[in-house]
Amino acid sequence: MPDDAFGQMVLDFHRDDLAERPRYRRDDGDLTEAHLAGYFEPPSEWHPIEQRLLSDVTGRVLDAGCGVGRHALALQERGHSVLAVDRSPGAVAVASERGVTDAVVGDLRRPPGNGFDTVVALGKQLGLGSSLADLRATLSELAAVTRPGGRLVADVDTLDRADPETGAAHLAQPGVAYRTFRIEYDRLAGPWTDLLLVTPSQFRAAVRETPWSLDTFVGTETDGSAYGVRLSLPRQ
Repeated sequence: MPDDAFGQMVLDFHRDDLAERPRYRRDDGDLTEAHLAGYFEPPSEWHPIEQRLLSDVTGRVLDAGCGVGRHALALQERGHSVLAVDRSPGAVAVASERGVTDAVVGDLRRPPGNGFDTVVALGKQLGLGSSLADLRATLSELAAVTRPGGRLVADVDTLDRADPETGAAHLAQPGVAYRTFRIEYDRLAGPWTDLLLVTPSQFRAAVRETPWSLDTFVGTETDGSAYGVRLSLPRQ
């Protein structure tokens, strides 16, 4: 079973006890240093896409893939009831230590609870997988725990607009690629993870085959390497 390298590195960073600088390893062998401070940024330092999407959150919230709780904490401070879910026990421990009221270990594709008003999937959480089928499956599972008329906000990576077939991305089909990486820290090696890169047009096509409707894009591949989306479910 792969190590919880992510959880251990954020736990040690949070407790000011980092054993070494963690690294991201791509499946082509490329190594880059993990930028840990980004996981702990306050709202004032978030990307504008994240700041814009958090303003669309209403009611009871599922933070799907909560990490160390930066979004959950901000939403709690705004008065929302938040269930924060992450597959990393170490990350959930950090989120709890930082003050997230209800943080649990779990799979964002099979989240506990139901009847959420808003699903928050920031930090590229919708992109876990290597195909549009993976994306549709994730969206469908999240729809199942969201109330009628509820919404979902997320950010998504897209292909490099200048050279979409480079950067160690595996091209799955036109407009869809994925990168494979893992975290290595203090003799621990996390699971290999596929992260989708999807153009807005392909994302729109994928959503059509799920219960969700696409309300709006926030940013596009013409002004960056990522964009945001807000989706909604029909009211009964």
